[in-house]
Formats: sequence, C-alpha cells, structure tokens
Amino acid sequence: MRRTAILGLATVLAAGLGAGPALAAATTQHIAVPAYFSPSSSYWSQLTQGAPAVGVAIANPDNGPGTAFDQGYATAIRAAANAGVRVIGYVDTGYFGTTGRTTRTGQTTTAAWTAQSEGDVATWYSLYGGYGLGGIFFDDGLADCGHVGLYQAVNTYTKQNHPGAYTVDNPGTAAEQCYADAADTIVMFEGTYASYTGWSAPAWELSYGDPNKFYHLVYATPSQANEANAMALSKQRNAGYVYVTPDDLPNPWDTLPTGAYWSDELTRALSSGGGGGGGTGCASSAGSGAITAISACKDATSLRFQATYNTAASFHHVYLNTDNNAATGFQLPSPSPSRLGADYMIENNILYRSLSAGWSWTPVTGVSPNMTVSGATYSWTVPLSALANPAASQQAVFNGNTFYTNPLTYGQ
Repeated sequence: MRRTAILGLATVLAAGLGAGPALAAATTQHIAVPAYFSPSSSYWSQLTQGAPAVGVAIANPDNGPGTAFDQGYATAIRAAANAGVRVIGYVDTGYFGTTGRTTRTGQTTTAAWTAQSEGDVATWYSLYGGYGLGGIFFDDGLADCGHVGLYQAVNTYTKQNHPGAYTVDNPGTAAEQCYADAADTIVMFEGTYASYTGWSAPAWELSYGDPNKFYHLVYATPSQANEANAMALSKQRNAGYVYVTPDDLPNPWDTLPTGAYWSDELTRALSSGGGGGGGTGCASSAGSGAITAISACKDATSLRFQATYNTAASFHHVYLNTDNNAATGFQLPSPSPSRLGADYMIENNILYRSLSAGWSWTPVTGVSPNMTVSGATYSWTVPLSALANPAASQQAVFNGNTFYTNPLTYGQ
C-alpha cells in the first residue's frame, strides 16, 4: 500500500485461508483512513471531523516519515489527535527483502530491512512524537508463519521504545493466526469491491473474540449502495477497522469519499446493525458549521455523546428525546431544524429533566454527567438508570449559542 506501488505483493504471494462458520461479528467499528494526501489538503480536516467514527489515520509523507520535519504534518497530526483520531506513521518493511526489494541504500538482506524499518520508527517519533503520533503502520508485510518472527521483532522494538504505541501490520491478504501477536491489528483484506464481495475471511478471523484485531481496506467501490454492502460485509467478517472508498488505482488512498457517501460510511461504522451480536447502538454525523463530528451511543448501562464545538460557547447543550415521543418535553425553538421534544438536557456537566414544553427544568439529583474536554471536543457519559422509562430508540440534538444540529437517532 505504498504511495508509488499501491498493491502489496503479499496479495500475490499468499492466498486467503478457507472460511469457517461466522462465530463472531463486529458490532460497532472505526474507520481507519490511509491518509496519503498532503497535510494542507482539506481531507485532513474532513477525517478529523469524522471522529469518533474515524478512529485511525495513517500518515505517509514519502513512503515513510521522510528525512525532515514538516510543520504541516505536525499540525495535522496534533489536530487529529486532539479530536480523538489516532495517527500512525507509515513504515515500509519491503517484505524484509524476501522478494529482492532493496532498501533505500540498495540492500536486500533481512538485517538491512530490519534496520531501515526500526530507523523509520525512530524517525517518526523523533519528528512527530511530541505532536501526538500514536503508533506505526508496517506495510508490505508477509502473511506466513515462517516470517512472523520478523514482524514480532519490529513490533517489540516499537513498543519497548515507545510505550503505548499502536501497531498495524499490512500483508494485504489474510495472515495466518500466528500473526495475532505480531501487531495490535492486521490488515486481512486490501483490494477492490468486486474482489471483496467474493472474498472469504479465514476461520480464525471469524471466530476471534476481538474484532479490533482485523482491518479491511476496500477500494473501487463506486456507489453508496456498494459502500453500504461493503460495510455490512466487513461487520459480518468481524473487522473492527474498515475503510471503503470509491477511489481506484493507481492510488486509492489520495482522496476521501465526500457527501452522503462519507456520512453514510461514518454512520454505519458506529451503528450496531449489519453484523449481528447486539451491543452498542450508535449514530454519528460529520455535522457542519459551529458543531461537527457529533455522535450518540446507547448501551445496556449508559448513554455517550460527543461533539466538536468550533465557536466559543458558554453553554454546551445536548437535548435528549428519551421516550421517542416528539410531543412530550421541551420543544426546541427556531433555528433548530427539529422541535425534538426533549425530555432531558445536558448543560455542561449537569443533567436536567424537562417539566413542560416550555423552558422549565429541574436538575436530576445524584447524577452528574461525566464530561471530558479535549481541545474543542466535548464528551459526556450519562448512566441509563438516571432516565425515567427510556425508549429503545432515542434522539439527540447538540446546541451551542444559536446553532442546533440535526437530530441523531441512536439506540436499538
């Protein structure tokens, strides 16, 4: 998945393993974006605003970290990290020389490739560790157990020298199960939508308990309907990380989807549908204007909300229609696009219950939402037990000053 040679040779060298019964399935997911575009591009802002659905971005200045500090990348990495997106740096392992690929100094030995890979890890952290770099993406990987020790070694090197680093291996094809401890996440598929629809995940992926071990990359996915199908398939195949794009060769990773295609992909990643298994019911939207990157989730014990406020506001509100009845509760005023019928309101770190259709509220005793702030991004957690007769499906509207978002419908 290099910038100049996109398809990993491992796709040819190693075939996918036979599929078994689908014993596990991802419920909610995160989008992991190969961000192979300039840090000055609007795409970096777009992926940052896609949090929390966007969980990972792979930075790749020049098939690696390059040799000089780039303030543009530093700024992009910091902004993404502040929004909750983990940015990881691209490192080419060159199949550790097994195919005759040469290092930048013209060598083909395993030792030379190991030295270059570890050197690139060190350079990434030297240049951008102080800006929130979150880990390393090892590309051009192998998938057979005969070479797993090489990836275990660079993984160990990275984690020992940079505690907390998140690591991803990309063989571009289904790796054998021995790779489960070679990195935090393994790219098990990289290819076209046409190939993905006929692909079978290996049995160990389908039965593995943690979907975040697996990452699928699907390009040449032309329509939103195709995107929706690919997202559903990725959940059925137990992939906790996924990226679907209409972009195609020679570089499918130099743009982002836009418009309804992108919004739908974000929503489907956090939604519990399509993969079975119950769990958390989430919804998200890129938002716009003063409030972006909004999300709402409901599970068996709590509600969770997040939004990025792009203008200063004294009060950060989340209005909640928890009984799924727009006729009850506070009726949101214009310019809100929805009257909603808010049964509860979070105002900064206080939870209020509505007493009428007008502005009449009472604090919920004994409950203080867990509010955290990272830069301009606000997150809240509210215990479900604080709500009277909560419905399975609920709606939320975020508000700051006179700006109101469109409602998010979340739950199961």
